[in-house]
Amino acid sequence: MSYKISMILSMVFVSLFFLLGIDFINLQCAYTELDQKAIAISYEISKTGTTKPSFIKTLEQKYDVTFICNSNCSTKVGDVVTFTLIDTFKPYVISQEVMEITIQRTSIIGFYS
Repeated sequence: MSYKISMILSMVFVSLFFLLGIDFINLQCAYTELDQKAIAISYEISKTGTTKPSFIKTLEQKYDVTFICNSNCSTKVGDVVTFTLIDTFKPYVISQEVMEITIQRTSIIGFYS
């Protein structure tokens, strides 16, 4: 009888560890996706040469992220724009609440290839 109870309890712990592993894999995938979005947004900012609120709003809707301009949001050629992107992630086991993933990148206005 104790063998069956210990087998059931061990299966609960094993399933929780599998869910934790799935959370870590999904978190890494979400971070990688946010990094790809940051690279694309940096390219578009550099190419268009603007950080106007209407353009930023378009980027936020297109890539489904929150854009925060950290420093030097001017539009002169050669300026370096630093920005932060925020995305959300809903884990299974790590947390009961929605987690925010942030990434910070820079873009040089007018410099793209």
